Amino acid sequence: MLRERIKQWQVRWHIWQKRLGVYPFFVVGSLLAVGGGFALYQLSNFVWLFDVEQRLDLLRAVPLGRTDPAALWDASLTPVVLTFLGAMLITVMGGVMPLVFYLNKRFGQSEVPGYILTIRQSFLIGFWVAICVLLQMNRTLGMAVAVLVGLVLIIFELLLQIRVWGQLR
Repeated sequence: MLRERIKQWQVRWHIWQKRLGVYPFFVVGSLLAVGGGFALYQLSNFVWLFDVEQRLDLLRAVPLGRTDPAALWDASLTPVVLTFLGAMLITVMGGVMPLVFYLNKRFGQSEVPGYILTIRQSFLIGFWVAICVLLQMNRTLGMAVAVLVGLVLIIFELLLQIRVWGQLR
């Protein structure tokens, strides 16, 4: 009885998924991108990256070019940096979500890509951008490092896809 009801629910859900198409991803992606962009705007314009009263010497040295990135990184407040990276992740995730849906629809195995798959892949792209931004803040980002981090995330996604394909067979 329960299996029949689950099967009926899955069929109904698949029909609604085909009817709605990209609209849920466009709406959710737009909300995430706008919300993350607003958070980035607020963080960039109204929050100091380090405690100004204690590190006034750094505040004076930055416009004159007398400080190095390591000194700024050591003085930064960790919660502010993590909040900035989280807002960056959410913004990029929302921005690429409709694109990921269309790529999965075009090159995927099923006619309608799953919601979890699209959200996971969008999250991985946003996570890659956030890691690259973090490395650039410390001036350690290079093309080789960005490609290596991207390849690690692609291999992670491929392993998850192989696991799903194995469960379907």
